[in-house]
Amino acid sequence: MQEGRNNAGNPQPQANCPIGKVHGRVRDVDPFAYMPMVVSLGPYHAGHDDLQHKEREKPLCMQDICTLSIKNMAVLDFLQEVIFPLREQALMYYLHGINDLRRGRNDVDDDIKLNFRFNLMLLHDAAFLLVAMNALPRRNPNQVGDDEQRRTSSHGLWTDVAIVHDLLLFENQVPLVVVDKLYQIATDRTDFSQIVENFVWKTLLKHPNSPIPDQKVRTTAHHLLHQCHMLLRPTGYEVVVEIGGASSAADENAGVKRRRWHRAMQYHVAGVGLTSKGNIDGGVMHHRLLDVEYSGGALEIPVLHVDDNTCSMLRNLIAMEQASTGVGHYVTAYCVFFSRLMCTAEDVTLLTKKGIVVHQLANDETVAAEFANLCKNVVFNEDGRCNYLREACAAADERYQSRVRNWMTWLKHKHFRNPWLAIGAVAAVVVTICTVVQAVFAVFPRN
Repeated sequence: MQEGRNNAGNPQPQANCPIGKVHGRVRDVDPFAYMPMVVSLGPYHAGHDDLQHKEREKPLCMQDICTLSIKNMAVLDFLQEVIFPLREQALMYYLHGINDLRRGRNDVDDDIKLNFRFNLMLLHDAAFLLVAMNALPRRNPNQVGDDEQRRTSSHGLWTDVAIVHDLLLFENQVPLVVVDKLYQIATDRTDFSQIVENFVWKTLLKHPNSPIPDQKVRTTAHHLLHQCHMLLRPTGYEVVVEIGGASSAADENAGVKRRRWHRAMQYHVAGVGLTSKGNIDGGVMHHRLLDVEYSGGALEIPVLHVDDNTCSMLRNLIAMEQASTGVGHYVTAYCVFFSRLMCTAEDVTLLTKKGIVVHQLANDETVAAEFANLCKNVVFNEDGRCNYLREACAAADERYQSRVRNWMTWLKHKHFRNPWLAIGAVAAVVVTICTVVQAVFAVFPRN
């Protein structure tokens, strides 16, 4: 029995993409970015009083699945065929165990009760996901069940947006292997992975920062946030896993000149161009949100649309990368870039004028404050191979450090911004040259 208690409280984590809690120092920067608003999935937020309304809907979702099941199975049948075979595999995903499922701090429930609570939670959460993703086929497409009608009638626009927000939180995930198994047994179909990709794809399409499909990337998603992460992968990116911790990172960076990103206004003054990658070829997008490049003396940056949920999604993607191995750190690299690029209102104003940033927040100061702290307390080796933007950073920094270009750019901004001043300066140069020539001929007259 003691062995079962240890496995339930501290399981061995899933190697590639575990579901964990955000580190305290990172979480303290913006705690609400990681907290669900209406629905709890997984053990970490289970039992919160403000999330109980959706908890009462989950058994109704399971009833819908039992009704629509081609095998006319009951809840206990699904527990036996879906949860029991996958329980240990699902448990390994939860990096911090399932002790949050206990009723209270002094809960003395034995492992049997705790494990049953975990099994039922997995089943109900998987059922809720299938209904939320509209993944279940209907026997009668023109008829909507009474239970679903009651649920949808209570949903408003805010609730629908909040549910989508909650489905993409790092601490609020369910292993898709369980949801896939439930879907297969209930429908006798095997296209669940495509349903997940389409659902996340449509969710991102509602956001202006929508990616473009990548037919080459066909990795199985571990959970919904992982699927979102894969869809945002930069074009041509290959995952680089750095092993060995800080010592190996120091060895790798030995002898390498340190480079860093600078503020947008500093780049502008130093003559480093900042251009936006817009839609081309009849409005068809040929790049992704993270496809930042340095070309022709300028940083080419895809348009970033900022709303109330943008930084929350980015923070959760960063948290997933921090806890995972083998998924890459490209979202962290992108966020480090933007946290340095626009950390003041002056930078946001400049990027907005250039069409690189489009925001719906109150003012530029609010946007700058959000992004300035986006990567606070996050561990990331900017000079390591995991940073897909390090070549662009080095090229931009080299141009930024050029004294000749800095002087020419300063002269341009200081004296040639006004066209009349430019004409006057050119005229003064011409007059000076003529004066020098006249003086030369006066001293050395022609024979």
